[in-house]
Amino acid sequence: MGDLWKTLCESIRDAIALSLLLQIPSLIGKWILGKEFSGFDACMLESPLGVNRYACFIIVASDFCLWFVLAGRIISRFLTDLNQLFIKKGGKRAGNP
Repeated sequence: MGDLWKTLCESIRDAIALSLLLQIPSLIGKWILGKEFSGFDACMLESPLGVNRYACFIIVASDFCLWFVLAGRIISRFLTDLNQLFIKKGGKRAGNP
């Protein structure tokens, strides 16, 4: 259970660190534009001819893309580590040198 616990803790630590990274586009929008954009519905409240509307779409889309990429990275890393763990444990159990 030690190796599995270590793999799980590393994946959780990675998820926390990368979720902090996800806050960067929102912080940039808050600092530069002075507004917080939480979703596409917030973008529709902005003026159609204003820069804030298009900045909102870019910020929300980049948040979505980051979530998509980082979730895939976390899942693939966890599955790879889990696969290596089972291969390591399987090799010892089978008695292979």
